[in-house]
Amino acid sequence: MDAVRSRGARGFSLIELLVVIVIIALGSSLAVAWLAGTHPGERLDREARELAGAFRLAADVARARQRVIGWQPLAEGYRFVSWQPGHGWQPFGERLGLDPQRWNPPLQPSRQPPAADTTTPWLVWLPDGEVVGAHIRLAGDGASRTLAVDALGVSVTGSGQ
Repeated sequence: MDAVRSRGARGFSLIELLVVIVIIALGSSLAVAWLAGTHPGERLDREARELAGAFRLAADVARARQRVIGWQPLAEGYRFVSWQPGHGWQPFGERLGLDPQRWNPPLQPSRQPPAADTTTPWLVWLPDGEVVGAHIRLAGDGASRTLAVDALGVSVTGSGQ
């Protein structure tokens, strides 16, 4: 009987291990959040990189699916749309990574040259690989990043923080 007790006393219980894992996970989450918040320009860089990747994906999907795809900023984010003959611009309905997104933190996008109206997409990718491009400027936290979108691809430049 003493041999059974001494074997059990040498290890940790499952509950103790789970508590330690939860504490480590919480600490890691807080450390990542704290480090990500130290430099506002880093968050803007991340948003610009993610948006550039989404633009590259939209170009690939337009060619592969032979569809006209557009990009529209919204009040708190952006969405991709596709041209439907007889119906105009409709939200992109396929689950290919072109889902509507929210800005985090809120950003103010602007377009050069300025957009004619808010109902027309700011960027349009055609099935033949052409793109009606522009320079999209993202501003927030005292910094800005510009995404130049054209038939050659997407490039990101920035200023501030």
